Amino acid sequence: MFKNLLVKMGKGGTTANLKLDRSEYLPGETVRGELKVDGGLVTQQINEIEVELLLVIRANEKPFRHTLHKSPIGEPFSLPPDTWRTFPFSCRLPEDLPVSGKTVTYSLVTRLDIEGGMDHTNQNYIRIQPPPRLQPVLRAFSQLGFREKYGSRTFNGYTQEFMLFPTRLLQSQVKEIRFAATMEEKGVRLLLEVDAISSAAEKEILRELYLENQLLDQEETLKKHLADRLTETVEHPTDWQQTRPSRHKHQSLSRAGLVGGFAAGVLGPGVLSELGEEEKAHPEEGREL
Repeated sequence: MFKNLLVKMGKGGTTANLKLDRSEYLPGETVRGELKVDGGLVTQQINEIEVELLLVIRANEKPFRHTLHKSPIGEPFSLPPDTWRTFPFSCRLPEDLPVSGKTVTYSLVTRLDIEGGMDHTNQNYIRIQPPPRLQPVLRAFSQLGFREKYGSRTFNGYTQEFMLFPTRLLQSQVKEIRFAATMEEKGVRLLLEVDAISSAAEKEILRELYLENQLLDQEETLKKHLADRLTETVEHPTDWQQTRPSRHKHQSLSRAGLVGGFAAGVLGPGVLSELGEEEKAHPEEGREL
């Protein structure tokens, strides 16, 4: 009797633990693992087990959630004390997911529907790494002395932006570099926004940069290519588009293969609305996520 009372109060009931093959994945990969359900102090009837893969994007500290995958596991069963059952789990990730960052998180939420007892919930966080062809670009920026800012990899309603600041190359000439990226068949297309420092005022320069797959495989050549293109952008700013900050600049990029493009379809309107309200409240800031 005492054990039954404890279980109803949430003490000593059936629990579940999802053990994954790893904690970091690439877009398009399959998440695999094993779910172990452990019996508690008394026999309990498990009506349903459900695992949900959840994407959460924050805009102005407000969370926007989307379920990427939800699946029931097994059939209803009864589990005696000191026994356990295991179930395989797998789900495939979309190709154009946003990369994990300060405002972009992923988790697998396991829920047990327990008859006559307190339901059990467990959560596993995973990280989504940049697509393989974008990784050499990020490494090249890093080797040139550019570091990702704390707010990098935010989602602005259209795409995901990477934000870098210089520590060596162009340190006295550039305040910040932002870019969005599209994975194309023969290469990677970047939409760069360079915040250049001049004696008159800060200039924001937009430039598209296309990096062929062959170039991505040559580390030193890629690094030199990026350094040359960035230097000429800063030294000859009138050759490129100069613009005021705008979230709409990314609409020129194709949605297909766009890093973070998946989120634009499922969460974009809500995020844009939230950012629009912030912009109305503080129009002088021209704030972007």
